[in-house]
Amino acid sequence: MGIASKNKEMQSSVKLNSNLIDISVVIPIKEEEDILPELSSRLENILTMMKLSYEVIFVTDINKDNTFELLKEIHANNNNFKTIKLSNHSSQHIAVMAGLHVSCGNAVVIMDGDLQDYPEDIVKLYEKYQEGYDIVYGIKERKNDSSLRNFFSKSFKHLINHLSDNKIDFNSNMFRIISRRTVDELSRFNEKEPATTALMSFIGFPTATVLVHSGVRLKGKTKYSYLRQINMAISFILSFSTKPLRIISFIGFIFALLSFFYLVSVVYQKLIYDLDPFGWPTLVVLVTFFGGVQLIALGIIGEYIGRIFMETKDRPLYIVDERVGKLKDINT
Repeated sequence: MGIASKNKEMQSSVKLNSNLIDISVVIPIKEEEDILPELSSRLENILTMMKLSYEVIFVTDINKDNTFELLKEIHANNNNFKTIKLSNHSSQHIAVMAGLHVSCGNAVVIMDGDLQDYPEDIVKLYEKYQEGYDIVYGIKERKNDSSLRNFFSKSFKHLINHLSDNKIDFNSNMFRIISRRTVDELSRFNEKEPATTALMSFIGFPTATVLVHSGVRLKGKTKYSYLRQINMAISFILSFSTKPLRIISFIGFIFALLSFFYLVSVVYQKLIYDLDPFGWPTLVVLVTFFGGVQLIALGIIGEYIGRIFMETKDRPLYIVDERVGKLKDINT
């Protein structure tokens, strides 16, 4: 209770900044022209009902449909709806960071743009946030994804919790509300492959959860293929753990030890029983096996080196191509 009260005082002090509004909603969106009308309508209704000053920030990039044109129309009808368009294809997490950088809310809601996150549940998140928590994320009542996708999600969380060097809650659900000071801390990170949900947990501010609905995508198809999910899982692991390096070192030590015992066995059989060691099939199997292990080890090391290489380039995280609506300057 003491922590919550202290945080509530800090949140209240932030509100003294006249440049801030009550709540921002950041939504990364791509090729969702069929869903946008209902999404924007429901957002407008719920945010108006909450009687808060608000802004909705859509972040998009290159679309094959009329998503960006429709976002312009939505802004023309309600200037609280704004958009930033990035100049090239960006990941969901980079889009979220771009939206956070230009947000002006004392509190910021992050949600997906496919209506699997219910806009009406923003009320639940905000009410819990008002108790003084810095981060409140939604726990889905049930998973509406396929059994295979659910299995992959659970396996990923189990794996990442065992591999992480730090105690981190790797809740992969993007739907959450965060305080302004959480946004400010996130903005200090300049990683080229940001895992925003994990970074929020890494920051360590007081966190709570609420039960939210799990919607079903009515139109279009998910942008998260299995391959993209695997890439995201690899990125999470390499961003928050060095254990893969330790594991391959341990495996190398075990194989070296086994090889030594095998050598001792061969020498013993030759000296005591005058037996010849196994022939070339054994040699071929051992060479190919250890060669495969070495390539895997080099691949893991290469992934870390590749990320170091990209970080040292210090390229911009994203480039804004166009803005729709009045948005805070990224550098302020």
